[in-house]
Amino acid sequence: MILEEFKLEGKVALLAGDNPLGPGLASALAEAGADLALVGGDAGVLETEAAEVRRWGRKAVLVPADLARGRAVAAAVKKALSQLGPIDILVTNTAQGFAKPLGTVTEREWNRVLEANLKSVFLLTREVSRTMLERRKGRVVIIASALSVRGLPNSAVYCASMAALHGLTDALALEWAQVGIRINLVGPGWFQAPGQEPPPEQVLRWIPLRRAGKPEDLGALVVYLASDSCDYMTGKAIFVDGGVLCRI
Repeated sequence: MILEEFKLEGKVALLAGDNPLGPGLASALAEAGADLALVGGDAGVLETEAAEVRRWGRKAVLVPADLARGRAVAAAVKKALSQLGPIDILVTNTAQGFAKPLGTVTEREWNRVLEANLKSVFLLTREVSRTMLERRKGRVVIIASALSVRGLPNSAVYCASMAALHGLTDALALEWAQVGIRINLVGPGWFQAPGQEPPPEQVLRWIPLRRAGKPEDLGALVVYLASDSCDYMTGKAIFVDGGVLCRI
């Protein structure tokens, strides 16, 4: 049940990315009342997200696009605007995992991870913020990782991309503070999307709550950050990790 002050009725949200958490985020935003433009490169994920949106009786516009290409992102945003109207909410869910010892990482792999995890968010926020700046109002939620503030062996490239999203959030919060746009970052820990295998036992033992996160553990938080109630919060990183970051 969505609290009255968190309702998104009459709002348009653009949810971008192919991360497995996407369908859960789409469902939460639609349950709160938003119509959604679903943008990404995986048609299967977009269709699953669209089914969740329509289940709540909201509009879903599918926009296939390569999020690492500026022209493709610009065209996707233009299509979303033409079909749904001004975008009130941007949720980027582009993070793609990558684990490999640094000495074996190729330049091509480095570029691929940074394009997927960082460049795509830069392009999306740049494009969508143009319309938000004209209206002097908007909400941006960046889905990153708890590894934006913590290292992990054999994950230097991924951690670097997540830390960069943290810095981007801080900088844009300051840049947009006086123009009505609020931007915040959500850092999930170990999550298990439907159909995925649970984390191994050694990982679960490291999580104080002794379980992986579920998509619904993120939904209410993202809805709050997308709502009008979130007017005195910007530039914050909120970690949903089962308590992992409490460890030394």
